[in-house]
Amino acid sequence: MKSEVIVINDGNTEEALELTERFTNEFSPKSALRIRLIAEETMNLVRAIAGDMDAQYWLEKEDDICKIHLNTNTVMFAQKRKELLEVSTKKENAAARGVLGKVREVFELALLPKDERTARESKVGMMGLVDPTSLSATTNTETWKMSSYVNAVNDMEPNEFAQEARNELERSILGNLAKDVTIAIVGDDVKMTIEYVLD
Repeated sequence: MKSEVIVINDGNTEEALELTERFTNEFSPKSALRIRLIAEETMNLVRAIAGDMDAQYWLEKEDDICKIHLNTNTVMFAQKRKELLEVSTKKENAAARGVLGKVREVFELALLPKDERTARESKVGMMGLVDPTSLSATTNTETWKMSSYVNAVNDMEPNEFAQEARNELERSILGNLAKDVTIAIVGDDVKMTIEYVLD
């Protein structure tokens, strides 16, 4: 089962939430509410990335998994990001805070042209956000998974940074409700999929 595909930006995120409610109407109240919360977090992500970013949004159900999809194009984003950073006094993006901030940072990184993305991956990789082995030579697809990030955080030696990362995961809607979040770069397209296990 798949919903209609709509194009969203920060000006019509309510439309995405309405689509989510229509799609989850037949789900249990608990699942419908949790998917709505995940969709709201996704819309916060859309608003945080860029005002003029257009993305395709839809939901689908496969067996006992509900997937929320958000797809956009890197070429369209590159110029908008440049314009946004020109307005910024520091000429750089704000540091990621919390799990949603980290997902946003990975999503923004994925939207960059390949050469600029490669230059920034080492900085972001320090937070466990980018797996250097994620580039598949056969499919030329780069993928980041929240589950890999969670595993990396749980494997960290105890220190202040590790404890802060664990605390962020405990407070995160995505970290607590989503089975996984996957961000994949396929050519010029960036595809984010959030999976929720239905009850």
